[in-house]
Amino acid sequence: MRTTCLENRTVRSLTPTTRELTAKGRVSNRAKHLILSLILFVCSTFSQSIYLPSSHEVYQFLRRMESRGLLQQYRDAARPLSRRDLARHLKDLAEKAKQMTSVERDIYEFLKGEFQYELSSLDGDSEPSEIRWHLLSTDLPKGIVHLDLIGQYFYRSVDKESVRLRSQGAKITGYVYDDFGFYFNFIDNREVGKAINRPKLNIPDPGIIQTGGSGDVLEYDMTEAQLTWQAGEFQFSLEKMQNVWGLGRRGTLAFSEKAPSYPQIKLRVPLASWIDFVYFHAELNSQIIDSVRSYHAGSSPTRDFFRSVNRLKYLAAHQLEITPLNGLDIALGESIVYGDRGVDFIYLIPIMYFKGAEHYNRDTDNTQWFFSFDINAFRNVNVYSSIFIDELNSDEILNPTRERNQVGYTIGLQTYDLMLENLEFLVEYTRLNPWVYSHKYPSTNFTNNGYDLGHWIGQNADNLFLGLTYRPMRALVLGGSYEIYRKGGLKDIAYQYALPSQPFLYGPLREERTLGIEARYQFVRDGFLDVHFRSRTLSDESARIDKKATAEFSIGVRYGVW
Repeated sequence: MRTTCLENRTVRSLTPTTRELTAKGRVSNRAKHLILSLILFVCSTFSQSIYLPSSHEVYQFLRRMESRGLLQQYRDAARPLSRRDLARHLKDLAEKAKQMTSVERDIYEFLKGEFQYELSSLDGDSEPSEIRWHLLSTDLPKGIVHLDLIGQYFYRSVDKESVRLRSQGAKITGYVYDDFGFYFNFIDNREVGKAINRPKLNIPDPGIIQTGGSGDVLEYDMTEAQLTWQAGEFQFSLEKMQNVWGLGRRGTLAFSEKAPSYPQIKLRVPLASWIDFVYFHAELNSQIIDSVRSYHAGSSPTRDFFRSVNRLKYLAAHQLEITPLNGLDIALGESIVYGDRGVDFIYLIPIMYFKGAEHYNRDTDNTQWFFSFDINAFRNVNVYSSIFIDELNSDEILNPTRERNQVGYTIGLQTYDLMLENLEFLVEYTRLNPWVYSHKYPSTNFTNNGYDLGHWIGQNADNLFLGLTYRPMRALVLGGSYEIYRKGGLKDIAYQYALPSQPFLYGPLREERTLGIEARYQFVRDGFLDVHFRSRTLSDESARIDKKATAEFSIGVRYGVW
């Protein structure tokens, strides 16, 4: 990456001045150290970078390398990470390549090609080059831009019904003027068939905002964009993207990919080699009509056009990720949802204690806390857990008649190469108590566009997932899984604040047991062929369904869609 560091002659011109001032006794040692620190900050390399969506395969590879004992100081409880930071971790693995399996080395070399531009920049190349293919690639002032077409086609059958998904779009990424990076991704989707899951309920697939279609047709698009500015180690961004905070392979508690992406401002900075800080402030869609601001347009004498305006809704969050010792990563975070007014300045302070700010606002908002623990104490074994606290009464936590604890947790174990090289085993359990993500004021629910910001199973639910994955070669992944998903009812919100609390999984109860096998083959860079087969048994008290068995088969091809 180009550097905007002061020229050496400029630094030398400052040196005599500092020496003269010191000789005259007008600058103390402390002041001299401060001046030196400022010079070093100004002379630091101003790198360009952009965030890489958390669904990219590099995250799984780096997590595997950490558990195998080949990578240290890798923290991913607040994703996405920047391409620059990911490239740094890949660079750190250079001396460990001989300790990798042959498949791991193939993946590593493949990813080095993916991040060639950033790796060259980190090596000091003033004019880094890109070696991977793009539909269009051209130089910009002190940067580069890439254009790629993306798309996918999937067919899925469920018993005698089916659905076809066709998507097409474009992706633009690049850097410009030393310190700036940009990313744009647009994809238009159309589903046709009887087996459409229109609201995307009871599945981990991202939520949607419908733009067209009815009956057996569903149309929607997804747009992400970001503009980043890198100043030293401080990374600022204006973006519309998803955040994935927390640890979990089947879903994350704090923020996940379930809710549609949202516009936000973000700050990320490493405070030391062992601690990172991230903050963002976002605007959400409440989907609650503001009767005061909504109005009849009066633009036509023959037709009444009514303009509905939603209530304002915002989200602020921050998190510290710490590595107190090798093999242990800890994340501590807090978020707050507020609404029915404009942007509140107090929540624009990145280091503000949001619960204290809520007290300042007379408890009109909705605060959450979350914690994650990532343990790699034993080689090839990763133990992790996340905790989400929506509301907790510590005084009555063990009193079944008085406790009112809206909490959730995930605990998981993943092993690598224990029985067979390139074999992974995963067991993960998640539980969310009744009314987690809910609030008495609808405009402060932990949601965006009607979808929970956190785990896809939602409140009053749990999920047990067991998975086995084998990778005989870099391009081919084979897997099998067994999953038990249970979902309870949702009563009037008044029950959330009544004692005693409703029991976990109070009815009506829905239970799904799913056995699946899958395969993924990467035929070209960014091009994938996916095949899935699932056998599911469903019981649903509200629909009076008892152990209904269904078979699901899907096959699809995608390019540039991670």
